[in-house]
Amino acid sequence: MKKFLERYHEKFSIEINQPKSKVMETIAREKGKKRDLASILGIGFIDYKEVKLTSEDSVEIEVNPKMFNPYRGAGKINITFNEGKRASETTAEGEVIPYTGAYFLAISIFLSFLVFLTLFALVTDSGTLGVVIVVGGWIVILTFLYLLPFWYRRKLREYRDSFLTDLKANRNKKKSIR
Repeated sequence: MKKFLERYHEKFSIEINQPKSKVMETIAREKGKKRDLASILGIGFIDYKEVKLTSEDSVEIEVNPKMFNPYRGAGKINITFNEGKRASETTAEGEVIPYTGAYFLAISIFLSFLVFLTLFALVTDSGTLGVVIVVGGWIVILTFLYLLPFWYRRKLREYRDSFLTDLKANRNKKKSIR
């Protein structure tokens, strides 16, 4: 199943105009900050508590909907930071994975529901209306399950872009304090 879903993945490569050490320092500093009420409730867009340092030059961001931001998408963003062509540049390479274990659970639940709906329609001999409802249910639910990762991928792209923009903005804030 995961092999089938790999076509939803999206690879990317983005240049950041700051050294890799500054990028990793900014991530570590933001992760160490005390969380405010907005980030606890999930109102803010970037939550650095979701960012996991997987090695000294890569991060994994697990994004899930929150109570006050239910439409933010779900999935993982893996980013590896490499030195750029110049020492003052960093290349962020990674992959957007627009599904989680909950997606597999949703597939199982919806398909089970459709199978039971179909069996119920066959047993009750409901006629033309029953067949139309069953076929309509299959079409609607399978279309929804097919399109959901595309929507998640778009939302994760926005999250990735905001994360990288936030890294650049934090660098500028730090410079302006000095």
